[in-house]
Amino acid sequence: MGKYPSITRRNGRKDLKAPATQAQSICITRLVFLAVFFYTQPYTALAQVIENEVSVEKNLETRALLSEVPEESEAVLNTEISTEANKTTEANKTTVLLEELMRDADFNDFIVDKGIVRSDRVSSYLLFQAESALRSGREDEAIKLGQMASKISPLSPTPSFFMAKVIWQTRPFDLVNILFHYLKGVQLVFSDFLLLVSVLSPFLLFLLFSTALSMLAFIFYSLFAFLPIWVHHIFEHSKGYVYPIPAGLIFTLLLIAPLLLGLPVLWFMFFAFALFWGFYSRLEKTMVFIFIFGLGVIPWVLPFVFTIFTANSSLLLDEMSRNYHSDYLWTPPPLELEDAGWEGWFIRASYEAQGGDYVKATRFYQKALEGNPDSPMILNNLGNLAFYSKHYDKALEYYQKALVVAPSLVSAHYNMSQAYREMLLFKKGEATFAKAHAINTQSTEKYAMQSARYPNFPVIEERFTKADLVNRLLSQVGDRNELSEKIWQGLIGNIALNKAPMIAVIWVVLLLIAGLFHKSFISGTQCAFCKKAICNRCTRRLFSYQVCRPCEMRFMTVRKKSDFTIVEDAVKRIPARLYPLFILPGGGHLAIRWTKTGLFFLAFFFMLLSSIFISDLLIPPTAWYLHRSGSVLPIVFLIMLYLVVLIDLVIKRGQRKWL
Repeated sequence: MGKYPSITRRNGRKDLKAPATQAQSICITRLVFLAVFFYTQPYTALAQVIENEVSVEKNLETRALLSEVPEESEAVLNTEISTEANKTTEANKTTVLLEELMRDADFNDFIVDKGIVRSDRVSSYLLFQAESALRSGREDEAIKLGQMASKISPLSPTPSFFMAKVIWQTRPFDLVNILFHYLKGVQLVFSDFLLLVSVLSPFLLFLLFSTALSMLAFIFYSLFAFLPIWVHHIFEHSKGYVYPIPAGLIFTLLLIAPLLLGLPVLWFMFFAFALFWGFYSRLEKTMVFIFIFGLGVIPWVLPFVFTIFTANSSLLLDEMSRNYHSDYLWTPPPLELEDAGWEGWFIRASYEAQGGDYVKATRFYQKALEGNPDSPMILNNLGNLAFYSKHYDKALEYYQKALVVAPSLVSAHYNMSQAYREMLLFKKGEATFAKAHAINTQSTEKYAMQSARYPNFPVIEERFTKADLVNRLLSQVGDRNELSEKIWQGLIGNIALNKAPMIAVIWVVLLLIAGLFHKSFISGTQCAFCKKAICNRCTRRLFSYQVCRPCEMRFMTVRKKSDFTIVEDAVKRIPARLYPLFILPGGGHLAIRWTKTGLFFLAFFFMLLSSIFISDLLIPPTAWYLHRSGSVLPIVFLIMLYLVVLIDLVIKRGQRKWL
C-alpha cells in the first residue's frame, strides 16, 4: 500500500500571469489548399471556416499578451494596474522580471511553489527566447532554455521537438540524442489532445489525397495495359479506315471527355472504370468496389473529417483541452460565460480557484452545477474550495455527494482522506485512503506523489477528461454539414450529400452492366503471350489461354508437361509499354497484376510526397518546431519505400511470378 502523504495547508497567494507567444495561424492556407485539391468552387462554405479560424487567431493573440509576473518583492505582487498606460508599462516589465526569475531564482522551487503541472504559456515564452538565442549563436543558452521549457511543460511535445532541432543544428551527427528527443515528442503528441488533432487533420487530408491519386494511377495503368484492345476495337469497327494512331487519339479523347465537358473528377474516374471494367481481374474489381463503397459512406465520414480539420476553431474546445492538460492559464479564459454552457463556468471556476479567489470560484462552480447537477467533478472541486477555506465538514459533504453519483471516483476518496487528516481523524483518513488505494492503486499513488510534490495543493482537482473532449468534438460534427455538402457537390456536381449511398449503389449496378456490355460489344481481346490485341475471330486457344495465331504456331509444339514452363513464362512476361509504371512505387506491382500491394505502396508513396511538399502549409509551425530537419524523415522513408518495393519485385521475379 502506498505511503499516506503528509500535507501542508495552502498559503494565500496571488495569481501568477506568464507571458507567451503564439505563432500566426495558417489555417487559411490550409483551407485554400483544400479547396484547390477538391477541384471545386466551395469558397462560400470555406469562408465561414476561415472566419472562424481568424476569430480564434485573434483570441489566441489576446491571450498571449504579456501580463505581470511576480517578483519576490510584495510591492510588485500587489501592484494594481488601473489605466491602459500602466498595463503597457507592466507588460514591458514582464519580460525583464521573468528573465530575472529564470536566471536567478530556483526554477524547481518556482514550479513547486506555484503548483505548475504544465504551463505551455511560459514554455512558449522560453522557447521564443531560446529561438532568439539560437539565431544569435548562443547555443548553450538555447539548450538551457529548452531544458527549462521541458521542465515547466513536461507533457508538452513542443520542447522535445525544439531540443531535437537545436541538436540537429549544432551537432548533426549526434543522431542518438536527436532521435531521442524527436521520438519523445512524437510519443507526447498522442497525449496532447489539440496537438494530436492538428496533426490528425493533415493526416486525414494526406490520406484522402493519396487515395485519390492512387486510384488515378490505377486508371493510368489501365490506359497503358488495355489501350491496345480499345484501339483494335475502333480499328475493326471502322472497317480499317481509322488506323491505330488516330484510333488511340480517339479513345484518349473519349476517356477524358468528362473533364473536357467540365464534369467533376469523380465522374471522370467512374467513366474510366466503366471503360476498362471488362478487362479487370476479380481483385481489381474488388478494389474499385471498395473505393466506391468509401464514396457511399462519405455522408458520415466527410463531416467528421472537416470537424477534425477545423477543431481548433472552437475556443471552448481549446479551453477544455487546456483544462484537461492542467495547463494553468494566468490570464482569464476568453469565454463568454453566458454562452459557453456549464463547461465555460467550470473552466472559469477552475481558473479562479487556481488564482486563490475561492468565493468567485464557488459562485462559478454553482453556476456550472445548475447546468450539470449530477457532475461528480464539480462536486469534488466544490469540496476542494471548502477544504482550502478550512470548512472541512462542508468539504466532506461535497465529497460524499460526488461519491453518491460516482462511487469509484478515486479523487473524492483521496480528498476525503486529506480532509479527515486535517480534522485529526487519522483512523478515518487511513481507512478512506485504503479504500481509494483499493479502487485504483496507480491513481492513488499518483495523487500521493502529487500532494508531496506540491504541498500547497494537497487535494486533487477534477478536470475534463479525454472522453469529454472527444464528445465535445463530435458535438460539432453537425456544424460542418453545410461545408461537407459544398465540398461533395464540388466533387460530383449538384447532388445532395445524403444521396451518396444511392449514387454508390447505382455506380455498382452500372459497372456490372458495363461488364455485360464488354462481353457483347468489345470485339477484341489480349493475347496471353505477346499481350497484343487480337479480334475475337482470330483468337486461338492454347491450353486454357487465348492467344494470337503467331503465338499458337510458336508454342504448338509444347505438349509435354515438363515443357509447360515455357508457356507459363510467356504468360508472365511484362510488355515493354508497361515499363514506365515501374518508376512509381507500386506501379510495377500493378503491371504484374498484384493490385492490392500496388495500391498500398502507391498510397504510402503519395502520402510521403504530400508530407514532404505541403506539410509546412498544413501543420502549424508551433506544433512541430522541426520543419526543416523533420522533412528528412519523410525523405528517408521515401528512399526506404523504394528499396522495399525494389526488393519485393526482385524476389517476385526470382520466384518467376513475373518476367
